[in-house]
Amino acid sequence: MRLVLCDDHRLLLEALSTALSARGWSIEATATTPDDAVRAVELHEPDVLVTDVAFPSGDGLDAVRVVVDQHPRTKVVILTGLDSPKVVREALEIGVAGYTRKAHSIQTIGDVVERAGSGEIAIDAALLRQLAIRRDGAPSTARTLLGLLTPRERHVLELLVDGRNTAEIVRQLRISDSTARTHVQSILSKLGVHSRLQAVALLHEEIAKGSEPAVVDMPRREALIPSRGPVRLRVSGA
Repeated sequence: MRLVLCDDHRLLLEALSTALSARGWSIEATATTPDDAVRAVELHEPDVLVTDVAFPSGDGLDAVRVVVDQHPRTKVVILTGLDSPKVVREALEIGVAGYTRKAHSIQTIGDVVERAGSGEIAIDAALLRQLAIRRDGAPSTARTLLGLLTPRERHVLELLVDGRNTAEIVRQLRISDSTARTHVQSILSKLGVHSRLQAVALLHEEIAKGSEPAVVDMPRREALIPSRGPVRLRVSGA
């Protein structure tokens, strides 16, 4: 796997380069600013960009957005000391493949990078739990977790509820097979479930309560399931 690393602390960059190289990966370039990271991605087209989001010279999320939009082949992993729910939410909405903290061991960080590089969505579970806390401090239900999904992920979940398999999702959304599977994996990760059936069941549970799910920071017109009668559940194993 080919990597570009970005952080404004050179000692961390050197340590991270050494540790990840020891796993047999190639460090194509290192950068200390978001702009340099974008240029390195443009030059090397790596499999993964590992980057912080807090820089003296600017917001790292702006660079992440450029990479996600213009270099979709490169997965982005956020490695940061920030655990602000607002930052985590924005990174997820942009479409990062991984988000973890510098406080973790190098083994854990490497595992997140590896999972992201293989097409999975690897988000620190503790950070997801923080997002699942309502502003009044009370534990959330599935409503808040469903609200973490991006509009495209909500669309994919609708198709899963309707019993569509991966091939049918690919045809309907006109996306690649790998992109469809990445969306599904992201849905499972954000909802904290392990299968499509569990994701559909979670949504069905919210609908059965008689309330509209996915209410966090989402306009009503983007509601996951419009109020149009009962939902038909037919889950495919494909």
